[in-house]
Parts: sequence; structure tokens; C-alpha cells
Amino acid sequence: MWMAAVLATVVMTGCAKGHDKPGLPAEQGPAAMGVKAITPATELGANVTRVTGQVRSKQEATLSAQATGTLAKMNVKVGDKVKKGQTLAVLDTSNVSIGVEQARAVKQAADAALQLATSSLERARKVAEGGGMAAAALDQAEIGQKQAAAQAAQAAAAVKMAEENLRDMAIIAPFDGIITARMKNIGDTVAMMPPTPVFSLVDITGLEVRALVPESVVDKVKAGSKTSGTVSPSGMRFDVQVTTVGAVVDTTNRTVEVLADVVGETATPLRPGSLVELDFSSVGQADDKGLFLPAQAVSAKGQEGFVWVVQDGTVRKRDVRVERVLPGYVRVLQGLGADERVLADSSLDVKEGTAVRVVQ
Repeated sequence: MWMAAVLATVVMTGCAKGHDKPGLPAEQGPAAMGVKAITPATELGANVTRVTGQVRSKQEATLSAQATGTLAKMNVKVGDKVKKGQTLAVLDTSNVSIGVEQARAVKQAADAALQLATSSLERARKVAEGGGMAAAALDQAEIGQKQAAAQAAQAAAAVKMAEENLRDMAIIAPFDGIITARMKNIGDTVAMMPPTPVFSLVDITGLEVRALVPESVVDKVKAGSKTSGTVSPSGMRFDVQVTTVGAVVDTTNRTVEVLADVVGETATPLRPGSLVELDFSSVGQADDKGLFLPAQAVSAKGQEGFVWVVQDGTVRKRDVRVERVLPGYVRVLQGLGADERVLADSSLDVKEGTAVRVVQ
């Protein structure tokens, strides 16, 4: 009887456990993907359109002598302001001066011979008119006068050449500017070929900035447009006007050379060689407002493309029209509102209706 009671208790307990099964977990959908979502910007920061350039003089030259010789006089030093036509240095002119005197003496003799030949020709013509001279003698007088005239012209040319050689013994400033370097001193020998550098001359009144602009920005830059620049590292501001936009893209760095004249006055004079930043955020753009997205947020070919819009915890594909405006940025022309959020990376592995969770 005791064994029967125990067996009955075990059977009842097992039945009770069989009816009291644990509940299964509720069915759950796929986990939401963590994504970064952004809203379109209504304008672009200037930092995406700033390019580095360098100030340089529109006129600068390395001056050398036009003759070979020894420097006898040095009239200027580094830092001196000079005027166009000013004599900066003079070579030893002893031998050249003698050559000028010799050429002038030869010219005087040739001029005298021409005068004598001309007088002889006039007398011969008068005698020939009276029949007292043969035609051959008159011809000889005419030829003698022509030879004397040719010799006089040759002597005059020799004088000009000698005087030009004398002028070449001086180094002359070709334009107004400042002496930035002096490479030789009195007593040094300089040569005409190959040229021996003696001075560096820079015009600091006419300055320009040379900048290498990315090809994605350069289409916005037009000749004649104005923009501002900043000197590094002082931060001084100045204005420039674009004068030249290069016609060739450098294949190594995908940039185009842009030249811009410095206009207006600055707090302190700009120095050639200074590094500067030019801001092309609004140059050449009639409408610099709109809706802008990073190019990575848009999957596009040409102007047609799409973005992934975040709505109610899911993503929806939205067709848009865009145009490229700056490096890494596009302007949305159609298909998106200013307050809508889109995936920052259009290449994510998502599809219509994918559940997402915005984490940034």
C-alpha cells in the first residue's frame, strides 16, 4: 500500500509538469541597423572652398651685365628702392672708352674724306658742263664720292656700336622696384655668356596671387570676379581680383592655375613669397544658397540619382536631381525637403523599408 501511494504521487506530479510547459519567447523582427543621418545644409562653409596660394610680384628680374668685365662701381645695396633707368653698377670702362674715342676719330676722318669727295664731284660736274672733262673722269669722281659716303656711314655705325658697348658696361634698372639681393661686389669679374647674376629686383607695387584651384571648384571662378584672402599666419585680410584662369588641368594633382591681382590697400604691405588662403565660396556664383549634401550621401550619375530618406524608423528610396558644386558636395535641385533626414552614406547595404536606428 505504501508503494502504491508513492507511485500515485509520482504519476500525478509528472502529469502536472506536463501541463505546465514554459512559454516560448515572442516572435521579434530583425534588429534595427545603426546609421548616421543628416539634413541638407542651406549653405556651404567657406572651409571647403579655400585654396592656398602664394603672393608674387608681377615684375621681378635677375639682373646681369651685358658685357664681360670687372665691377668698378656698386651704386645700390639690398633694400634700396630704385627707379627705372637708374644705374645700379658700372664695370671698368677703360678699354671700351678708348674704343669709343678711336671710332669717333675714324668717323671724323671719314666725314672729311666725304666732304672732299663731294667738293671734287661738284667741280668735275662744272668742268664737264663746259666740255673740259671727259665723261669717264666725271664717272670716276661720282664713284669716289659714293665710296667716301659709304665709308662715312660705316664709321658712323662703328661709333654707335662703340657707344652701345660703353652703355653695356652699366647695369640699369628696367623698372621701379626694390633690390632684394646683391650677388657680386666691387672687383668681381662678371661675364655676359653665361650671364653672371648681380642683382635681384622686385616690383612690390604690382602684386598677384598664384593659386592652384581644384578642377571641381575652378568652373565657379571667372576672370574679373573679386574675393578675399588671408595671410598666413598673421591673419591679415586683403582683396584680390581674378585676372587669369588656366586652360589646362595639371594631371598630377587635378588643379588649375589661377592668377589674381591684389587690389586695395592693406594694414601692412604684402610681401612677395607670403603664403595666403583665398576664399572661393561665392566667386562666380549668382545663387550661393540651396540645399547641399555631401556627395557620399547621394548615389548619382550626372544629375539623376537617389538618396535614402529616414522615415518612421525605416529608410525610403527617394529620386533626386543634383548638380556638383564643390569638391565632395552637391546641390539638390529637386526631390528633397530642407527638414528631411537622409543616410549620410548612400552605399550602405539597405533596401526599401529596412529598419534603422539613427545613432548620429
